[in-house]
Amino acid sequence: VVFREKLDRATVMFALITLFGVYLIVPEFSLKNASFQGILWGVLAGLTFAGLTVINRKMTRSYASPVIAFYQDLSAAVLLLPAFFVLKPAIGLREVGLLAVLGIFCTAVAHTLFIDAMRRIRAQTASLISSLEPVYGIILAALFLREIPTLRTILGGLVILGAVMTVSLRTLKSA
Repeated sequence: VVFREKLDRATVMFALITLFGVYLIVPEFSLKNASFQGILWGVLAGLTFAGLTVINRKMTRSYASPVIAFYQDLSAAVLLLPAFFVLKPAIGLREVGLLAVLGIFCTAVAHTLFIDAMRRIRAQTASLISSLEPVYGIILAALFLREIPTLRTILGGLVILGAVMTVSLRTLKSA
């Protein structure tokens, strides 16, 4: 809407398919369930991320991607810093190192590359591709936390993966 792009019916369909995949991942629809609470937070984060994606797309016309990412990540860090002092987490040298790796590679570099991609792909496509995050979370939880996903969770992840791969392939063909 912001960029007056025609709403692509196929993209809307794949977004709905992705939403169905998220539905499959949810083990129980109850506010008492921690996973359901996490999904709700994820949906809220997704909505705010969609807004940020539109802003990023607009800003890439005037600013370099690393500059945009730096100021956005700095703003997020400043806004979240009070939580560190309120929660007072016990954090050692190992955790600081892991946070540095997470912050540099999984946040700063990934965020900069994502913003740079806004120059070449539609915000609708970028938003669908970013919906892979629950799939990464499932895989990483299995690898590092030994949380074995249920068959329904695996099916939900495969639905999301299939929708994103199809949209990505369509984008490559049109390019």
